[in-house]
Amino acid sequence: MFTLIEKLKTVKDFRKNTGKRYPLWFVLIIIILGTMQGHFSYRALGAFSQNNQEILNKLLDVFPSRTPDYSTIRRVMNRPLA
Repeated sequence: MFTLIEKLKTVKDFRKNTGKRYPLWFVLIIIILGTMQGHFSYRALGAFSQNNQEILNKLLDVFPSRTPDYSTIRRVMNRPLA
């Protein structure tokens, strides 16, 4: 059985390779977790990401010094479905 993260890792990344700082699954899991906590705007999701940076990085075992900001979250969320 797939875990949520394993399933998110199978989502095809639509972004260009240049300038990518985070894997798509990482941005998507932050959007999901933030939304579950009641953060619905890009800025609120960005604040959730920044305010929970230490615990997110520790639990998800990625990027020890940063998490996506609201502009990264906005770009991912605004991508039209294929």
